[in-house]
Amino acid sequence: MSDRLKEVPYLPRKLPFLGHLPGMARDPFGFFDRAARHGPLVRVRLGPKAAWVVNDPALLRHMLVAGHGDFDKGGGVVEAFIKLWGGNGGLAACPHEAHRVARPLMQPAFHPSRIPGYNRQMVRNATEIVGRWRPGQVVDIDREMTRLTTKTLTNSLFTDPVSVRCVDQFQHDLPIISSGLLARTILPAYGRLPLPANRRYREAQARTRSAIDSMIRHRREDPGDYGDLFSLLLVRGPDGTVALSDEEVQGHIWSFMIGGIDTTAALLAWTLSLLVRHPHWYTRVEKEIDTVLDGAPPSHADLARLPQLQRVLTETLRLYPPGWVVSRVTRARTALGGYRIPEGAELYFSIRTLLRDPTIYADPDRFDPDRWLQERCTREQREAYLPFGAGARKCIGDTFALAEAASTLAVLLQRWRVEPVAGSQATLKVGVVLHPKGLRLRVTPRTPTRPLRSETEDPVPARGQEGSAGTPHETGQGS
Repeated sequence: MSDRLKEVPYLPRKLPFLGHLPGMARDPFGFFDRAARHGPLVRVRLGPKAAWVVNDPALLRHMLVAGHGDFDKGGGVVEAFIKLWGGNGGLAACPHEAHRVARPLMQPAFHPSRIPGYNRQMVRNATEIVGRWRPGQVVDIDREMTRLTTKTLTNSLFTDPVSVRCVDQFQHDLPIISSGLLARTILPAYGRLPLPANRRYREAQARTRSAIDSMIRHRREDPGDYGDLFSLLLVRGPDGTVALSDEEVQGHIWSFMIGGIDTTAALLAWTLSLLVRHPHWYTRVEKEIDTVLDGAPPSHADLARLPQLQRVLTETLRLYPPGWVVSRVTRARTALGGYRIPEGAELYFSIRTLLRDPTIYADPDRFDPDRWLQERCTREQREAYLPFGAGARKCIGDTFALAEAASTLAVLLQRWRVEPVAGSQATLKVGVVLHPKGLRLRVTPRTPTRPLRSETEDPVPARGQEGSAGTPHETGQGS
């Protein structure tokens, strides 16, 4: 390692013994925003432990892509996941060696050729959920979108009856688990305090672990191929040995339930929140859906023909990236941006702070989907746009999630007009995933320019060449 490498400077305002931990716990967004103003890489003290905060998109991309072998999954975020579900943390958190074994097993479930089939199920699920609404009903959007994404997950990836019941149970415990994970990421000792919130967290954890154990036991005893992700997790080799242990399978199921339910539900809820706050964009998207779909259900090929909706989703992810804080651990002594980084160093980066960097995105707090028009979007903006990560650990389900978000919004906005409720104010709920807490919207039936048609009246495959348009969004999630 070259002697010319610089030492990483400390972030100012470090308290004795506690370091920067109180500021991070009190205001995580403010903490990372302040760190970003002090340079591309700063060192912080979280109680007795040192950590590094990466604030430069070029350094971050190097960590995730070219130099990812030096920066393994680890740190506070990953440790909280492993303590929650055991094993090696599932696909989202496992070390690189385990990831190289597990990801190829699961990749067939997310092959581009599978997405059109999933899309048809997504449309049916969305039609069923919004079909239950009543004129004038006030809807808790975050809860309804969580219900929808849970249904899609079970219909697409965990399809046997036992799994459907277990994943449905997990949906009810998800808010407790999500908020508890963040507290344990920032302050691991928090989980040992005798607090009611910790008791609820442990109970939710125990219920979910028991449910997943039931799922695995049922599938091991009845190893039929259901054609879903779960079947791939339990695959056996030619000699009859299992590729993944039960503990490893449990970790992967946890990972997919949080990623497949929580993040997509948050994206849908935030998108609707932004549309009702920006009526001009609401009208543009609604008109585009009416014109392109002409009353028919959206096929997968149709999603690429809704560019304004796609830009709205892209901008929503910029403002409210679901997985907003990520951590890594160095596998050996290394260098980053000319700075010396020791072996075992914990590095954190805030995707949210990066995506609101005013030196990259003009007027960064403003909702401006047209900033993603080809003639306006710069290379620097595209390279910094990492709401779901990049490289070898890019999320396996990015196109699945974005197809679900686009098709759900198309179905919903075809049928209903959503409006804010007077006196109802949504607030940002900070957890491992960001949610709009208390987002209540009133729904009114629409009278589209053309009557809506069902899938039986206008079969999805007959309306276009499924899969030929590629994915509507080419970014990915970090796993």
